[in-house]
Amino acid sequence: MSIMLKNLILFLSTFSLLFFYSCEDDSSPNSFPKSYKYTGYDSSWNKIIEGYLWIDSIDSIKVKGGWRFELVSNCDNIGPQVGRGSFEGTTNMLGTLSLNLNPGMIDNNVLLDCSMRLPYRIDGQWSFIGFPGVINWGRFEGKQIR
Repeated sequence: MSIMLKNLILFLSTFSLLFFYSCEDDSSPNSFPKSYKYTGYDSSWNKIIEGYLWIDSIDSIKVKGGWRFELVSNCDNIGPQVGRGSFEGTTNMLGTLSLNLNPGMIDNNVLLDCSMRLPYRIDGQWSFIGFPGVINWGRFEGKQIR
């Protein structure tokens, strides 16, 4: 067999391997981004917000992503959690997330404290916090969009 033919076979084999590897399904539970259908409730469990929250990355303990929420029922003092934005937060090995919907702000923050329930669900509490402390709070849940 000539050297040229051997090189061609080696090249085609390598190319085929790389092609099939790049087409591998990346649907493992640790792949990103992850999107969630978000529903927010006031402290009396009345639905007030609907929208989407997505996690772009989890790097060590840092979490980053975005959100887009709409008000679906009147509720006072919910803070800046209507519209869209990006969030930053932290996570731990137990699956607990602490997310700040308004990173970089000293006052007028909405924080989400939640747990990842199974790989397809998050739920927890939102808090609107200002200089006086907690101004309002409620519950929320997110179901992963697959």
